[in-house]
Amino acid sequence: MSEVLTQLEALRQKGAHHRDPVRFAYLESFATRLAESRRAPSQKHQEKLEKALADYRARADADDDKQGDRPAPPPSPLAALLTRLRGDGEAPVELKALAPIREAQARQQLAARIQHAITQVPGDAGPLNAHRQVARALAALQDISPQYLEHLVTYLDDLMVLEKIPATKRSS
Repeated sequence: MSEVLTQLEALRQKGAHHRDPVRFAYLESFATRLAESRRAPSQKHQEKLEKALADYRARADADDDKQGDRPAPPPSPLAALLTRLRGDGEAPVELKALAPIREAQARQQLAARIQHAITQVPGDAGPLNAHRQVARALAALQDISPQYLEHLVTYLDDLMVLEKIPATKRSS
């Protein structure tokens, strides 16, 4: 089985994986599944893989003979997609339409957290209980200036993140 994987790697080194990237990906995944299987691969599967690899090599050799010195055609859109999905290419670009959605989602989560902090007060807490006083202060601040409360909570979240960073990383 390792010989098939080395043959596939040799084909990749030669650039043969660009000829038919979908078929090459099939061969790679088939070979790795057989190699990583807990059970010994059946003779039928090994023969199927070897036959598919031989067909791929024959097609690649035939394409080499046909093309000669012509430059290789640009990769197909499916090949480009496969490259991006496998992580071989550049990082995917963030869609512009997602930015407002992410911002709205973050605001909703922040509002839900603030509301949770205000409503989840212990029932038997006395008037000088710190948790109850903070909840009252948050409720008053939300009535007076909701934007400032959002800013304050975001700032406190940032401080909590910085507090979790070990002191050795903060000093450098």
